[in-house]
Amino acid sequence: MGSVDKRYSRLLSLTVAVFVALALVAGFPAGSARAAISRDSFENCLIDKLNVERANAGAVELQMAFDLVDPVRDWSQWMRFNDFEHMSSSVRSAILPSSWTTWGENIAWTSNQNIPDCSQIHEMWMTSSGHRANILKSSFRFVAIGTYVDESGWWATQLFFNATNYPGCNGTFCDDDSSIFESDIEKIAAAGITLGCNPPANDRFCPEQGVTRGAMAAFIDRSLTLPSSNAIDFLDDDDSIFEGSIQNIAAAGITLGCNPPANTKFCPNDFVTRGQMAAFLSRALNLPSSDVKDFIDDDGSIFEESIQNIAAAGITLGCNPPANTKFCPNDFVTRGQVAAFLARALKF
Repeated sequence: MGSVDKRYSRLLSLTVAVFVALALVAGFPAGSARAAISRDSFENCLIDKLNVERANAGAVELQMAFDLVDPVRDWSQWMRFNDFEHMSSSVRSAILPSSWTTWGENIAWTSNQNIPDCSQIHEMWMTSSGHRANILKSSFRFVAIGTYVDESGWWATQLFFNATNYPGCNGTFCDDDSSIFESDIEKIAAAGITLGCNPPANDRFCPEQGVTRGAMAAFIDRSLTLPSSNAIDFLDDDDSIFEGSIQNIAAAGITLGCNPPANTKFCPNDFVTRGQMAAFLSRALNLPSSDVKDFIDDDGSIFEESIQNIAAAGITLGCNPPANTKFCPNDFVTRGQVAAFLARALKF
């Protein structure tokens, strides 16, 4: 009898899902310059917005199924290179937990890769009655959101579901279980260097998200337990939640500013490159000068000395394993990478 009930439940869910699996396509003209936004940021934006909509509608907050994000991302990428369509039943069954009881799916595409956040796609879904119904459906408890972006634009998939005995996340954060930096993230979390990336819940770390100069200041300030100071006050950090940390690292000589020679600004919202990160760490740790390791791609970088210093200290290996002949100084550094750099620097 139990197996009969199970088959009926799946068939009913499949029948319901036929009506709730919906697609949207829109083309937007290219416009603003491409923002330094990662898939992590885009996907977190989507779940934050849909949970605001659910809260306004009196529905429970959806939890992100982080262990399912990668295969849902794979589907968004598959759509990019094949057809814009919903998952087949075999693909979906392979992704959903075996204990699922109901599901729904939203997909969307915008031809504009330059959008700064997820607002356009979210608004597309919310202005479509079927997509909106998926977002607000009270029986859903979990969602896996996966995106893909290239010159063709953003491709997005939301897979909603409910399931019995669905496991929670492993460790402090729920979104780093498949990250190569998970152990380093756990180390800096245990040391109080990071709280998370989605206050007040702080159940996410956003390992692929870029690091702003303000956030980098906070990481360094907490790592070194710097004394509070307001000796140096930049003109552009008064509204930043990181103002205290920015002032602390400035007083310690770890930063001079971002607009030499005046250096009256810190640019707290700019993203940090790997070269800039090397300079922050080299100054913060007062590393000795060294040219023991010379990467082939940093000769023209103003951060070459700092890069060599952190390499000699074992803080970085390179950016192209296993050869590791390059450092990629102009690439934006991710939060996961910063966790690894800090864990090595502090010898956790």
